[in-house]
Amino acid sequence: MARKRIPREPLEEIGQGFMKFRIVATAVDLRLFTRIDGRSVTVDDVRSLLQIGERPTRILLNALAAMGLLEHRRGRYRNAPATREYLVEGRPRFYGDMLRMLDRRVWDGYRRLEWSLRNNRPVAADPAIGDTFQTMARDPAAVRTFILGMHSVGAEIARKLTERLDLSRQRHILDVGGGSGLYSIAFARKNPRLRATVFDLPHVLEIAREKIGEARLERRVGTGAGDFFRDPWPTGADTVFFSYILHDWSPETDRGLLRKAAGILPAGGLLILRELFRDDDGPGPLQAAIGSVTMLVETEGENYAWSTYESWLREAGFGRFRRVRLGSSKSGSGFLLARRLPDTPGSRRVPTK
Repeated sequence: MARKRIPREPLEEIGQGFMKFRIVATAVDLRLFTRIDGRSVTVDDVRSLLQIGERPTRILLNALAAMGLLEHRRGRYRNAPATREYLVEGRPRFYGDMLRMLDRRVWDGYRRLEWSLRNNRPVAADPAIGDTFQTMARDPAAVRTFILGMHSVGAEIARKLTERLDLSRQRHILDVGGGSGLYSIAFARKNPRLRATVFDLPHVLEIAREKIGEARLERRVGTGAGDFFRDPWPTGADTVFFSYILHDWSPETDRGLLRKAAGILPAGGLLILRELFRDDDGPGPLQAAIGSVTMLVETEGENYAWSTYESWLREAGFGRFRRVRLGSSKSGSGFLLARRLPDTPGSRRVPTK
């Protein structure tokens, strides 16, 4: 009986993944796609733009063309449609900042993955300083790279989220750990009566105020400076929003944050949890599972299951859950809605400190 052939191509794709990533990240750093946008260029044109030799220019352009990021015809190259949409600086859906963040920050953590596996600790954190985010705060350039990277990856998600999420009855949203303010800006644009407060550390809010100013939403999107672990939260909101926050932290820490959210919301108040969710009954989806590996090298958390978050929310006084999936089944991307339940007789409001 002939032995069944098992293809090696899937492993080859995995093995070449880092090569493709570095090629594209380098092209983004060189601002290649931005510089040639709207043009049809030759090798000599690009050689002159980048101030590098003919041979490396030709090799780079051919690799990008073979990957489908450039179109090639009769010795000339131009941006492919997806490249024009996502890799040209200044475009609303520019994704290059996320590639820069992965390249400059996450890449090294993955090179040291074995250390995190053996020590159950993130390689990105300096024990003498604190957690990963306290470590990063010492380097303003690293903070900006991280925040702009998350802004970049979130732009497409924010668009999908506003299409699926009806906030017409909400009046004030507290965006906890809101970073650049991307989601608050998107919610305010979609809902003209909604106000938002981006709650984050002072050095992060410098970037948020830049983005809010660019959107001309200063009258409805404000900022509140503070450490969401140690400081009191701004009050008056009927909605609390977490985006990519809880996956960074341990279950015990996350339960505490959800109790804080319950403590500032009125009965019936809305909580929106935006994450990559693991399946309730399996190891996937793929992106959520790989994202947990990133959390291993970066933080003390992981991507938790839908049902895990629901159990924590019940403990904190929430109910009336609604799961909404975004994107493909491989991503786990989605958001979970919950309502603050009325206090029962004899119960006590959860303190916000």
